[in-house]
Amino acid sequence: MKCSQEQAVYTRNNGDETLIVGVYVDDLIVIGTNVEGIKEFKHQMIKEFEMIDLGSLTYYLGIEVDQRKNCITLKQLAYAKQVMQQFKMAECNPTKYLMEAKLKLAKDTKGSLVNSTEYRCIIESLWYLTHTRSNLSYVVGMVSRYMEKTAMMHHQAVKHILYYVKRTTSSGLKYQRG
Repeated sequence: MKCSQEQAVYTRNNGDETLIVGVYVDDLIVIGTNVEGIKEFKHQMIKEFEMIDLGSLTYYLGIEVDQRKNCITLKQLAYAKQVMQQFKMAECNPTKYLMEAKLKLAKDTKGSLVNSTEYRCIIESLWYLTHTRSNLSYVVGMVSRYMEKTAMMHHQAVKHILYYVKRTTSSGLKYQRG
C-alpha cells in the first residue's frame, strides 16, 4: 500500500509482520519486522523485474549506514569532507563549539553585503548534513534567515559552523536496540 504522507514509500502489514519499501529512482530500500518476509519480498521482486540484491544497506544518497547486531549508525563523513573541500575549508582550524557564545544575528542594514550565492550554497549543504547531524538544525535554521541580504556577520557565523563541522566530520546518528 502506498504511504499517504510520502509518495515514495510503500507498506505491507500482515498480522504482526510489517514490510516497508522506500523507492528512489531505480533503488529500493526494504526493511521489515521479519527477515523471512524481507527475503520473500526480494525473491518476488527478482522474479518479476530485472534487479540485483546488493545485500544490507551500506550507503544511500550520501549517507553511510553501519549496521551492527544491536545498533545502526548513520553518518555523512564523505559528504562533510566534500563540503569542506567545496568551500575551501578543508584546512581550516576546527572548533569544538557550534556557535560563538552569545551570538546575536540581525539584519545588517548598514554593513557591507557579501556574496549571498555562496552563502546559500553553504546553507543548503549544511541543511543536508542535518539528516544525520540533528545538533546542527537550530543554528543552521538561525543563519538561514539571512539568505536574502547576507552581511559579513552572517557569513562569519556560517564559517564558524563549518569550523565545527571540520572537527566533527565523523559524527552521526546512532540508533540502539532496546
